[in-house]
Amino acid sequence: MKKLLICCCLAGIFINANSQRVIDVDKEGNSATVLNYMYTVAGTPFVNAKFSRVVEGSPFFSEEMMKGAIILSEGKEYRNIIVRINLLDFQVNYIGDKQIELVASTPIREVVLWDTINNKDYRFISSNFIDATVKPEKDFYELLQAGKTELYKQHKKQMLESKPYGSATVEQRIQTEVFYFVLKEKQWKRVKKLKDLTALLNDKAADIAKFISDNKIAGDNQANFESVVAHYNSLFIQ
Repeated sequence: MKKLLICCCLAGIFINANSQRVIDVDKEGNSATVLNYMYTVAGTPFVNAKFSRVVEGSPFFSEEMMKGAIILSEGKEYRNIIVRINLLDFQVNYIGDKQIELVASTPIREVVLWDTINNKDYRFISSNFIDATVKPEKDFYELLQAGKTELYKQHKKQMLESKPYGSATVEQRIQTEVFYFVLKEKQWKRVKKLKDLTALLNDKAADIAKFISDNKIAGDNQANFESVVAHYNSLFIQ
């Protein structure tokens, strides 16, 4: 009986470890099998007809596809996938094993883009997996700062259609607006100005005020928002 219990425990550990492992497509011995598993579950062909009349802007965070990682809803991670994010339609596109661009249909928790040209990573979290009391608008949000308080950036896309005078063709323009949000203790709050941010972090008001003063921080911009949130989070690191 004792041996049976030990065997069951070991089997459970093995199954759990196997289900949570990171799958690196470039390093898997049989990468085609790995890709086929993912694409069979999650892939439908991408059709570009909807954007054939776009004369300005883009539905994607970046038109260029990048290497990156996709983390599914249950936590399984696929690395070194060629991917891009369609922020207008809340979709993730990736290149399948037959070099065809596909649209993921399996729920995705997170997408990480590796911009090797600018030596920068972009981490996007699905609104479905942001743990807020009031759920954010449906979108993928770029995570700028993680920790006790999280800072997010929304690249909100909107398509406008117009017909130039004397033309029978409708033109499409895709506009991008940028918004910033803070997630603190499950409260999802928009940040427009630096003073909004300092008000939200009022449990460390004196520390934040001193940090802003010492570093002569002024202006309502991303760099300042990131700097203040990063400092706030550092106050909780033991």
